[in-house]
Amino acid sequence: MEFSQIQSFVEAERRGSFRKAAKTLYVSQSAVSNRIRLLETELGAELFYRFRNGVVLTEAGRAFLPYATRALYALNEAKQVVPTNRASGRNLITIASTRVLGTYTLPNILNHLKKEYPELTAHVNIVRSKEVVDLVVNKHVQIGLSRGLVHPDVDTRRLFDEDLVLITHPSHSFVSMGNVDINDAAKEPLILYSAESSYFLLIEEVCNNAGITPNIEIRVDSVDSIKSMVEMGLGISFVPRSSIQKEVKQGTLSLVQLGPSSRVLISTCVLIHRSEKSNPRVKAMLSVLENIYSKRPASS
Repeated sequence: MEFSQIQSFVEAERRGSFRKAAKTLYVSQSAVSNRIRLLETELGAELFYRFRNGVVLTEAGRAFLPYATRALYALNEAKQVVPTNRASGRNLITIASTRVLGTYTLPNILNHLKKEYPELTAHVNIVRSKEVVDLVVNKHVQIGLSRGLVHPDVDTRRLFDEDLVLITHPSHSFVSMGNVDINDAAKEPLILYSAESSYFLLIEEVCNNAGITPNIEIRVDSVDSIKSMVEMGLGISFVPRSSIQKEVKQGTLSLVQLGPSSRVLISTCVLIHRSEKSNPRVKAMLSVLENIYSKRPASS
């Protein structure tokens, strides 16, 4: 089992596509496909269901994912303790982020960080929400980005609220209806994030409060996989507004307005261990976040 195989597996799951994983890793798509095929052979199980527009984890893949993620994190963390590493500890800021925020929010934050503090180098780990908290609590990272999780040892600060929006295939009947009630949306085949995610729990809470049992047909582990399946007309879904701007502009997905009583908001927060608040690198990151989000509307 090689590092490149595990890296390709994690990146393909994160992106929902071998092609997108290859682009991120600067290798060919065939290289990613071959690495994962060899990994599957060694494990004796298929890790992905392959579709024309992307890939989705199998049950075996979901079981293997947390171990693969932790292995990558441990190896990346080990690089930071090597004395010859280009970034000295004094100039290194370590960040853990959920996958959705890491894809659609963190790049802009890092761009601002580079402009305002060019001497700092960021080391980023993309993990699940619970793992973000664990990494901050255990002081493996200095900054966590996730959706409103709390812990007594962690200072959780809200950055902004974001709508979870309803998306459909452009030909869906909801597109021409105007405002759609959550009751109607819950009757449709729903494609949602994995059951332990904050997105799923929030949608489940909204449906429970309305006395609705949602018709959940598919659960996947990435927003990219959700979008691909909705584009194929396999169902509808709720995703963060920031994640579908490109697809709506291209016309491959339609954003359907929910009625005012069905609006769903989710908070994005920064997490810092209470003992790290005086760290100058943490202060620099908080300054960047304040500059970006202090004038942002309460929801967007």
